Amino acid sequence: MAIKLIALDLDGTLLTSDKKITTRTKDIIARAMSRGVTVTIATGRMLRSALYFARLLASDAPVVCCNGGYVGTAEGEPVFARYFDPALTAAFLTFAYERGWYVNWYRGMDIYASEYRPEYFTAYATTRGFVVREVGDDYLRYTEKVPQFVLRELTNGVDAYVCEVRERFGDQLIPQQNAGTSVDINPPGINKAVGVRALADAMGLTLDEVMVAGDADNDFEMLEMGAFSVVPENGLPEAKARASYVTASNDANGIALAIEKFVL
Repeated sequence: MAIKLIALDLDGTLLTSDKKITTRTKDIIARAMSRGVTVTIATGRMLRSALYFARLLASDAPVVCCNGGYVGTAEGEPVFARYFDPALTAAFLTFAYERGWYVNWYRGMDIYASEYRPEYFTAYATTRGFVVREVGDDYLRYTEKVPQFVLRELTNGVDAYVCEVRERFGDQLIPQQNAGTSVDINPPGINKAVGVRALADAMGLTLDEVMVAGDADNDFEMLEMGAFSVVPENGLPEAKARASYVTASNDANGIALAIEKFVL
């Protein structure tokens, strides 16, 4: 069947290495949307950043963000959302604070942390309107409707953090997208495939009408969910092994080439 929904990862996939969308890619996506194809974002990033890049594509579709933990827009009820229990959020934040770890977390359009450290957020440099709400030690006021935490450590990496989190919290918290210096943490059972499937269901689509694209370990479930899956050449070998098609790299208009080939 024809592709009617395209869900695109951001970093390493839609975005170039300098965190931008090429003019060529915008043009090809515009052509696809002019034919009635819905194009959206499926990312581990927060809602504000996902919406920002979706709107750069002139897409008003709900976005899949927080690794599938939230599907929606800035207004109204989400298509899908899965939040941590507030008591668990409080326990985890206290655990991180007591150890002096740098943790940020998401609520709605906002990102929270004890303080803003710009060196931890270089990937957000091209997201207009990006701010971190600095809460200091007053973090227990912000435990409602949290779909994701992120631990960050530039010098020694986060592997030791992940081990301690698993030892303390077991399967209550699921680490995803360990980039070495940062790791996302989501509720159990949450991944991008869950979010994309929720959006497809809301649109009345079957998976053979969906194209997905990603490059990293937090894309694995989405790539093997049964949709037509695309991975850029720069993607992880494990991601490419799950792909229906391997396209050119994110710096060589890979997504544009794949959409042109299989959608247009």
